[in-house]
Amino acid sequence: MAGLENRLDAVTMTLKRTLILTLALCCAACGFFDHDSQDGFLLPVPESNSGTVPRVFDLRNQQKLDELTGQLDDKRAIFIGEIHDRLEHHQNQLRVIQSLYARNPHLAIGVEYFQQPFQPYLDDYIAGRIDEREMLIKTEYFKRWQLDYRLLQPIFQFAREKHIPVLALNIADEVHNKVFRQGMKSLSPEERSKTPAVIEPASGHYLQRLKTIFDSHPQGNDFTNFVEGVLLWDSSMADTAARYLNAHPQSRMVVLAGMVHVMYGDGIPERVNHRLGSDQSALLINGSDFGRYPGIADYLLATEGNKELPKAGKLGVSVLDGADSVYISEFAAGSAAQAAGLKVADHILALNGAKVADMTELKAMMFDKQPGDRVQVDVLRNDALGSKKELQFEVTLR
Repeated sequence: MAGLENRLDAVTMTLKRTLILTLALCCAACGFFDHDSQDGFLLPVPESNSGTVPRVFDLRNQQKLDELTGQLDDKRAIFIGEIHDRLEHHQNQLRVIQSLYARNPHLAIGVEYFQQPFQPYLDDYIAGRIDEREMLIKTEYFKRWQLDYRLLQPIFQFAREKHIPVLALNIADEVHNKVFRQGMKSLSPEERSKTPAVIEPASGHYLQRLKTIFDSHPQGNDFTNFVEGVLLWDSSMADTAARYLNAHPQSRMVVLAGMVHVMYGDGIPERVNHRLGSDQSALLINGSDFGRYPGIADYLLATEGNKELPKAGKLGVSVLDGADSVYISEFAAGSAAQAAGLKVADHILALNGAKVADMTELKAMMFDKQPGDRVQVDVLRNDALGSKKELQFEVTLR
């Protein structure tokens, strides 16, 4: 994550592994992407109002974990800021959720990764009415978020096991992408009805950070639209979280979101507190490197370095969506599918007997596969004479 300093007037810092935040209108995921940078990315940081230096907790130590969650007993909204692709950040989130649940099972989890129109499918998954793969397909996860689901899987499996409600906080891509391009004024009355009634303006400190992020983006879209898009995100997520908490006064919520949406209490936290009528929140941020930046969070969670997920099993193909299937557009070097006999332009009809209608279904069927796994791939192939054949191949994933 790009760094933060104590003085507003130009003091900045560079972290070894930084978060470069850029806006990508062409992508249906979070719009802010996380990348490594050798040069670093300088992000201005406000003076702290409180001057409070956040305390660091190493949650691998059970005593420290219990101590931290004990200090959260009176908080109704617990925000845990993350860099989306960092495995250890999600591991810390799970530790906090498990410990909070053990202390008080009246708990919900709010997530940035899913969008509000797909809430019924998250409910069905938590209730056991559909399985994980069907939930990923119906929520269009691999189209709208695109992060390796294995990073989040333990959190969702724990929620399902304990019947912990999971709230899709984010507004639909179709609405927020339009705002990023053309501003709130571009929304139709029907689209505007899907947004919060109140979208609070950004504080001066938050606005300055957003300006630095915007200036780093090579496409140079309109800054006013950019800010309106970010604030729409923040207010929509806060609105969903606060409505749940107000409707469930005995419950509390852990909110999992990118750091830019929560650091210094800007973004989602201040908007949730406003809707709850008082400050009932706590802010946790992953990364002990932030320990010398007063006010960035209430608590910091120590991380273990750049841990990685195990290598995933791959077919080694690039695919495009066809009418009712996906077809192979090219092969990766050393492709397992090509070695098994598949060809460019083959339409993938089924995987292990399950029909594949589009790319998101294929990704949902493949996300948990490992190298060495064998999968049966049914394809439709057009030969040189124009006739069609259905063929079946066994592919050993690499």
